[in-house]
Amino acid sequence: MLNRKVQPEIRQIRNIDIPDIEKIYLDNGVPVVITNTGTEDIVKIEIVHKAGKSVEDKKLVSRVTASLLKEGCGPWDAETFAEKFDFYGAGMKTASNMDFLYSSVYTIGKYIPHIIEPLSLMYREPRFEESELENFTNVNIQKLKEELTKNEVLSYRLITESIFGSSHPYGYNSYPEDYKNVTIHDVKDHFQGYIGTDNMYVFLSGKITDSIIKTVNEHFGQNQKLTHQKTYTSCDIPPFHKRFIEKAPADFQCSLKLGRKLFDRTHEDQSVFFVLNTILGGYFGSRLMDVLREEKGFTYDISSQMDQMLYDGCFYVTTELSGENLDETIQEIYHQMDMLQQKKVSAKELEMVKNYLSGTFLHMVDGPLNLSVVAKTLALIGLPFSALQDWIQNIMDITPEEVRRCAQKYLDKKDMVEVIVR
Repeated sequence: MLNRKVQPEIRQIRNIDIPDIEKIYLDNGVPVVITNTGTEDIVKIEIVHKAGKSVEDKKLVSRVTASLLKEGCGPWDAETFAEKFDFYGAGMKTASNMDFLYSSVYTIGKYIPHIIEPLSLMYREPRFEESELENFTNVNIQKLKEELTKNEVLSYRLITESIFGSSHPYGYNSYPEDYKNVTIHDVKDHFQGYIGTDNMYVFLSGKITDSIIKTVNEHFGQNQKLTHQKTYTSCDIPPFHKRFIEKAPADFQCSLKLGRKLFDRTHEDQSVFFVLNTILGGYFGSRLMDVLREEKGFTYDISSQMDQMLYDGCFYVTTELSGENLDETIQEIYHQMDMLQQKKVSAKELEMVKNYLSGTFLHMVDGPLNLSVVAKTLALIGLPFSALQDWIQNIMDITPEEVRRCAQKYLDKKDMVEVIVR
C-alpha cells in the first residue's frame, strides 16, 4: 500500500530530448524557423522585425507603430480588418519590446489561406490613420496615469532609468507628453525605415504542413524591402552604489528594487549567473525567500531576476514590504549576497537547484508552442539551435567554486543601485 507520508524518491533528469527545430528560407531570403511537433491542427505564426525601442528615432514610436499596424490596411478599416480574423476564430495581436516589433496569430491550420492574406497586407499597406493615433494616445495616457499610482511600476521605472540612463532605449520612461509628441509622420517613418525583409523573421509552430509553408512563401517571400541600419549605442553608466527614494502617490507598502547592469544572453558568464540568480532569489526555495519570507515574515514575495535584451541586460532583487522592515531587509539581501561571495554553496543545495532547473528545461521544450519560444530566442540573438543543449549541459556541469567566483564578480554591494518607493 502506498505510504503518502513518505515522499517519492527524487530522481535526477539525466537527459533532455530536444525536438528538432528546422530553419529554412523564403524566396527573398527571409529566415523561417519551424517547430513542427504539433498533433492537433493548430498553428501559430509570428512575424518579427528588429524594430523595437533600440532603433527608435523618437520615443515610443515603435510601440505606437506596432499598435496601429492592426488598425486597418489596404481597403479595410480597423473593424473590417479585425473581422477577417474573428470570422475564423483566429487570435491576432501586435506589440513591440526593447528590440523587436512583432505580430502573432493563432489559428487552425486549414484556415491559414484565409488568415495569411490580411496578415501580409498589414505589412504592405497599413493605413496609419490620424483618428486611430488619437484613440491610441488618449487610451494609453489614461493607462499610464493609472500605472503611475502603483509603487512596483514606479520602482521598476526608476531602477531601469538609473542603470541605463534616462535617454537610453533600455532606460527611458514614457510620459504623457511623449505619447502626444508621436505623429503619423513619425509612425510612417518608423515603418518605412525599420520594418523590411532584411530584418524580418518568421516563426511557425504547431502542426506545420508543406502547404502552409508554401502559402507563407507566396505572401511573405516574393518582395524585397531594405531597412535602415542603426548601430546600437552602449550604455556608458558604470555600476555604482547609490540609493534613490521616491515618494509613493498613496499609502501602500514600500516597493524595493536593488540591482545593477548585467550583460546580454550571449555573454560567457550567462550560464553560471543563471544558476547563481536561481540560488539567490530565482525560485520559491531560494535563499531570499527562505530567510525574508519563511523565517522573518517580512514579505509575501521576494525574487531576483535577470532582464536580458538583445544588446545588454540588468539584474535586480524586487519585493514589496512594510516600511518598518525596510532597512533590515536591505541588510539581509546584502548579507545573502556576501555569503555567496565568501562561502561555496553546498553540493546538496546546488544539486537541488539543478534538479529544479532540469524540470524547468523539460517544460521549455514540452510542446511546439513552448519550444517555439526557445527557438525564437536563439534565432533572434544569432545562436544555433544546438546552443540550447550546450547551455543545459553547461548548467549541469557548474561547480560550487564557479558559483562563488561569479558572485564575487557580480554581487558586490558597491555596484548595486537601490530604489525605494514609499
